[in-house]
Amino acid sequence: MSLHDIKGKPARMQLPDGMVDRRNHERREALVRRIVAEFDDMPGLALTLQQASRFLGIDHAACGRILAVLTRNGALRRTAQGVYVRADRQAKPA
Repeated sequence: MSLHDIKGKPARMQLPDGMVDRRNHERREALVRRIVAEFDDMPGLALTLQQASRFLGIDHAACGRILAVLTRNGALRRTAQGVYVRADRQAKPA
């Protein structure tokens, strides 16, 4: 699987009567594409959650949720040091 294969999936849920879904799915999908593009354009990119949030200009909590999804989907992996890297990047020998 390559980073180009990752596509966001809109969450579908039934909201109680009178409640409105305030999430902006288009904006979230744009953020996911941007994060994937950053890691794709710079294969050596290695960022902590705090660094990624600052680098990408995304709220810390939202950035964490998106990175977690990309990790679960296999596009990224999180090292033992808590650094996010492309999943296809080989670990450096110790």
